[in-house]
Amino acid sequence: MMSEDLKKRILVVDDNLESRKFFKEILEYAGYEVVVVQEGDDVLEHLSKDDEFALIITDMLMPFMTGMELSEKLKSYRETRNIPILGTSAYFREKEDMMVDDFISKPVDNELLLKKVKRLVQ
Repeated sequence: MMSEDLKKRILVVDDNLESRKFFKEILEYAGYEVVVVQEGDDVLEHLSKDDEFALIITDMLMPFMTGMELSEKLKSYRETRNIPILGTSAYFREKEDMMVDDFISKPVDNELLLKKVKRLVQ
């Protein structure tokens, strides 16, 4: 069972600075603790030190490591496979065959984002 504090920790990965700011602002305002990183390798580095996140939100199209590749890796590791992943993209409209638990298209609707986050971190 997750502690209440743990339920509030979210890791956001997006190569776009404005997107990182947006997610951080909206989610912190809603009471979540938010850690933002720029690329998939940063996520893996963070998780190697601290896997206590209730949710990972990842952009699906990023240079170096895409959100799709990141999601596949996270779902393949025993330590991280149970962390829910919310995929985001301005180019995709649905999650198709991405290895994510849910998906939201950009531009992100604030209310829909918070509804999906709340459902995923329960």
